[in-house]
Amino acid sequence: MTTQDKAAVRAVIERFIDSWNRHDMRTLAALFTQDADFVDVFGNWFKDRMAIEKALAQRHATVFRNSRFTEKDVAVRFHKPDLAIVHAVIELSGAVDRQGQELPPGLGVITCVVEKASKSWRIIALQNTAVTAQPDT
Repeated sequence: MTTQDKAAVRAVIERFIDSWNRHDMRTLAALFTQDADFVDVFGNWFKDRMAIEKALAQRHATVFRNSRFTEKDVAVRFHKPDLAIVHAVIELSGAVDRQGQELPPGLGVITCVVEKASKSWRIIALQNTAVTAQPDT
């Protein structure tokens, strides 16, 4: 793995966040392979790029219309020279519930598997998990 590969994988996450913040789901979906898997924060499983784009476009027309992601931390670990696992802590703000009431900002962890094919890195699987408040110890 080269420094260039690590930067390219991080750039995928940066483009994911940028596309989300611009509400450009076509560009966001293009970061995925055709047969990618996406499990959203609600546990819904979308099984290809078209399904991912459609679901996120619908949500960005409603509950995520004014939402923004802010990167808090990103860790990249290479499993093989052409396969990386990424964990990204992000904060979501500006989302609303189904009644249109703004939700408080919240943290999430995006876990994704990114593969290099034809000199380009693409997401082959992504899961978004909400971070709940930690209990007092």
